[in-house]
Amino acid sequence: MPEVGQQLPDVSFRTPDRETVASADLRGRENLVIAFYAAAFTGG
Repeated sequence: MPEVGQQLPDVSFRTPDRETVASADLRGRENLVIAFYAAAFTGG
């Protein structure tokens, strides 16, 4: 589990518009908040 303030490893994400955004492209330019919803869209 990453700790607060720890640098994000190099990963990429797909936006709702189906564009790919890499964490390396944002490093040093933008703040990035990542939230995971483990049970989202599971139908349960």
